[in-house]
Amino acid sequence: MAKSGQARVLSQEQRDDLFTAILKHRHPEKNTAIMQISFKLGLRAQEISLLQIKEVAKLNPSGADFNILDVLSLPASYLYKRCKCTS
Repeated sequence: MAKSGQARVLSQEQRDDLFTAILKHRHPEKNTAIMQISFKLGLRAQEISLLQIKEVAKLNPSGADFNILDVLSLPASYLYKRCKCTS
């Protein structure tokens, strides 16, 4: 059964604690980016899991490194699934 109501929001202190904990574990850059996307864009875990690397980062020619994009370009299908809009 689906839950109803609003999700709980972390306080600033809880967010700071979360990012401190992230830095102590594997893949801190990736995990920080995921949490920032969640907090700043309001995407849920399922929506974040649908993202492709080309939508959030530009790979260097060697393919061994990347730069996070300043502007994310999300496919329109993400919006339509989320807001249940019709055309």
